[in-house]
Amino acid sequence: MEEQGIITGCTVLLDSAKVGRGFTAFVFGQAKLGEESDFNKPIAKLKKIEQIQEIFFITGDYDYLIKLRVKDQNEYYEVIQRIAKCFEVRGKGIVAPKCFKDSPKIRVI
Repeated sequence: MEEQGIITGCTVLLDSAKVGRGFTAFVFGQAKLGEESDFNKPIAKLKKIEQIQEIFFITGDYDYLIKLRVKDQNEYYEVIQRIAKCFEVRGKGIVAPKCFKDSPKIRVI
Protein backbone atom coordinates (compact mmCIF):
# COMPACT_ATOMS: atom_id res chain seq x y z
CA MET A 1 0.00 0.00 0.00
CA GLU A 2 2.92 2.35 0.63
CA GLU A 3 4.32 1.65 -2.85
CA GLN A 4 0.91 2.45 -4.38
CA GLY A 5 0.73 5.77 -2.49
CA ILE A 6 -2.31 4.68 -0.47
CA ILE A 7 -0.42 4.92 2.83
CA THR A 8 0.95 8.45 2.91
CA GLY A 9 2.43 8.36 6.40
CA CYS A 10 2.11 7.04 9.93
CA THR A 11 1.28 8.89 13.10
CA VAL A 12 0.75 8.50 16.84
CA LEU A 13 -2.67 9.35 18.28
CA LEU A 14 -2.53 11.50 21.40
CA ASP A 15 -5.17 12.35 23.98
CA SER A 16 -5.64 16.05 23.20
CA ALA A 17 -6.70 16.94 26.75
CA LYS A 18 -3.65 15.25 28.28
CA VAL A 19 -1.27 17.22 26.05
CA GLY A 20 -2.94 20.56 26.78
CA ARG A 21 -5.03 20.82 23.60
CA GLY A 22 -8.46 19.81 24.93
CA PHE A 23 -10.33 22.87 23.65
CA THR A 24 -11.65 22.14 20.15
CA ALA A 25 -13.24 24.72 17.87
CA PHE A 26 -14.35 25.01 14.28
CA VAL A 27 -14.10 28.16 12.20
CA PHE A 28 -15.97 28.93 9.01
CA GLY A 29 -14.23 31.28 6.57
CA GLN A 30 -15.22 32.97 3.33
CA ALA A 31 -13.18 33.87 0.29
CA LYS A 32 -13.47 37.32 -1.20
CA LEU A 33 -16.22 37.30 -3.81
CA GLY A 34 -15.89 38.68 -7.30
CA GLU A 35 -13.85 38.13 -10.42
CA GLU A 36 -10.61 38.19 -8.45
CA SER A 37 -11.61 35.30 -6.16
CA ASP A 38 -8.64 33.15 -5.22
CA PHE A 39 -9.70 30.23 -3.01
CA ASN A 40 -6.07 29.23 -2.43
CA LYS A 41 -4.93 32.64 -1.18
CA PRO A 42 -5.59 32.12 2.56
CA ILE A 43 -4.42 28.50 2.63
CA ALA A 44 -0.66 29.17 2.81
CA LYS A 45 -1.16 31.50 5.78
CA LEU A 46 -3.56 29.13 7.54
CA LYS A 47 -1.17 26.17 7.20
CA LYS A 48 1.42 28.10 9.22
CA ILE A 49 -0.86 28.32 12.29
CA GLU A 50 0.18 25.30 14.33
CA GLN A 51 -3.07 25.05 16.30
CA ILE A 52 -5.00 24.39 13.08
CA GLN A 53 -5.48 20.66 12.69
CA GLU A 54 -7.58 20.47 9.50
CA ILE A 55 -8.66 22.79 6.68
CA PHE A 56 -11.46 21.88 4.28
CA PHE A 57 -12.91 23.61 1.22
CA ILE A 58 -16.69 23.29 1.65
CA THR A 59 -19.93 24.20 -0.08
CA GLY A 60 -22.72 26.34 1.33
CA ASP A 61 -22.66 29.75 2.98
CA TYR A 62 -18.93 29.51 3.75
CA ASP A 63 -15.95 28.34 1.70
CA TYR A 64 -13.69 26.88 4.40
CA LEU A 65 -14.10 24.77 7.52
CA ILE A 66 -11.11 24.90 9.87
CA LYS A 67 -10.64 22.64 12.88
CA LEU A 68 -8.35 23.81 15.61
CA ARG A 69 -7.24 22.50 18.98
CA VAL A 70 -6.03 24.87 21.64
CA LYS A 71 -5.33 24.92 25.37
CA ASP A 72 -8.27 27.12 26.46
CA GLN A 73 -10.52 30.03 25.53
CA ASN A 74 -7.65 32.50 25.84
CA GLU A 75 -5.56 30.67 23.26
CA TYR A 76 -8.68 30.30 21.10
CA TYR A 77 -9.10 34.08 21.12
CA GLU A 78 -5.45 34.58 20.11
CA VAL A 79 -5.66 32.01 17.30
CA ILE A 80 -8.99 33.28 15.98
CA GLN A 81 -7.42 36.72 15.57
CA ARG A 82 -4.64 35.19 13.45
CA ILE A 83 -7.16 33.25 11.39
CA ALA A 84 -9.26 36.39 10.82
CA LYS A 85 -6.26 38.11 9.24
CA CYS A 86 -6.19 35.37 6.56
CA PHE A 87 -9.61 36.34 5.23
CA GLU A 88 -10.90 39.59 3.78
CA VAL A 89 -14.43 39.03 5.10
CA ARG A 90 -15.76 37.98 8.46
CA GLY A 91 -15.98 34.33 9.47
CA LYS A 92 -17.78 32.41 12.18
CA GLY A 93 -16.42 30.32 15.05
CA ILE A 94 -18.04 27.45 16.91
CA VAL A 95 -16.66 25.89 20.09
CA ALA A 96 -17.14 22.14 20.59
CA PRO A 97 -17.45 21.55 24.35
CA LYS A 98 -17.64 17.74 24.03
CA CYS A 99 -16.48 15.21 21.43
CA PHE A 100 -18.24 11.85 21.13
CA LYS A 101 -16.09 10.39 18.34
CA ASP A 102 -12.74 11.54 16.95
CA SER A 103 -11.07 9.09 14.61
CA PRO A 104 -8.65 9.38 11.70
CA LYS A 105 -9.58 5.85 10.57
CA ILE A 106 -10.80 5.20 7.03
CA ARG A 107 -12.57 1.92 6.38
CA VAL A 108 -11.26 0.15 3.30
CA ILE A 109 -13.65 -2.36 1.79
